[in-house]
Amino acid sequence: MVYRAADENDLEDLQKLGLDSYGLLKKELTADNWLKMEAVLKSDQTFPLLVKTTFGFVCEENSKLLGMAFLVPSGNPTKIYSSDTSYIRMVGVHPNAAGKGIAQNLTRFCIEKAKRLGEKTIRLHSAEIMYTARHIYEKLGFKKIKILDEHYGLAYWLYELKIN
Repeated sequence: MVYRAADENDLEDLQKLGLDSYGLLKKELTADNWLKMEAVLKSDQTFPLLVKTTFGFVCEENSKLLGMAFLVPSGNPTKIYSSDTSYIRMVGVHPNAAGKGIAQNLTRFCIEKAKRLGEKTIRLHSAEIMYTARHIYEKLGFKKIKILDEHYGLAYWLYELKIN
């Protein structure tokens, strides 16, 4: 397996990986909420914007993407994230590659990049049904700091890791 930076040549494969990895949630969500999530994953803007504005990392084997994660540097606030913190988005692993440590490695790449950038805090959010992801984040030192508004009909939490 090779880990590397994501680039514009990966856009089609990133979208497919997003649909494959997050597609596992389809059976957990209502039909309406799955359609909302699927629309974000299928949007022509989601992955081009991530590749252009973040530090994206992918794992590949035999030219096939198996995992992805994106670090958004501080200065990019949303309704969840303040401008003084970096945050991780779209950690996803193809179902056939689960259990190989890919998500944990990609999250570590994001943490290391944040350290090199001089970030002080990294945050991320995760849903109640993302048991494996939450376990990985907690193992890496992220702490649950806040209950977020329900999203896609699920409970979400905000996690934080102090790095400096």
